[in-house]
Amino acid sequence: MVAEGDFTGKAENYSKYRPAYPIEIIRLLKEKYGFNKDMVIADIGCGTGILARLFLENGNPVICVDPNEDMLAVAKKILSSYSNVSFVVGKAESTRLNDHSVNVITVGQAFHWFDMDRAKREFRRILKAPNMVVLIWNDRDVRDPFTQQYEELVREFSKGYHGTGSTAIPAERIYSFFDYDYDYYQMDNFQALDLDGLIGRYLSNSYSLQENDPRYREAISRLEDLFKTNQKDGKIVLKYTTKVFIGRLI
Repeated sequence: MVAEGDFTGKAENYSKYRPAYPIEIIRLLKEKYGFNKDMVIADIGCGTGILARLFLENGNPVICVDPNEDMLAVAKKILSSYSNVSFVVGKAESTRLNDHSVNVITVGQAFHWFDMDRAKREFRRILKAPNMVVLIWNDRDVRDPFTQQYEELVREFSKGYHGTGSTAIPAERIYSFFDYDYDYYQMDNFQALDLDGLIGRYLSNSYSLQENDPRYREAISRLEDLFKTNQKDGKIVLKYTTKVFIGRLI
């Protein structure tokens, strides 16, 4: 999994400016997979709890697992009103959860950080019926002209950037993880952001430039120009394709 330091100092921006996940995911799980609110969820790589909230709102008990204590501290704050949530400092490869203690593992925007083989062994250890794993990404939809311009700027002003979400990893890695037996769905998603939101969205990335970088000010200036050129009524829209992979690990 990603080293804890990669997101240190980014938790507030992450919680404020990352896109949420469509409620259609819950409806899909209920209608096609027999999902119900009694199933215990382990949200691995939970970050600030954006995906966990979707399942908490459905009434599920959720265990939020993340290696980054800054992220977990924000998640605890944001999700403090829910009584059915708990938090664990752990990694996909070593969750610190009990054997066969969760029904469903969810992963939002984090699978590409995992050591796949070790995570797969660990997931099998902690899962029980129906042994379901749900991998989710919000990938930027570069068919949209503004989103494409933002993507190009991110590529220019980010260190170690290899693509957004699921595009950053070979498809074969997902196929192999599920032993070539899984279902795939996709949904439209979007964010409407003001200027602070657009800048915050960029700064929430693990690969965004830090303030001490000599190109930082140029990157922010270019974001401001991009916003001014494309804004309407003080907002721009980033468009996403939410990709959902559902399988079982027995």
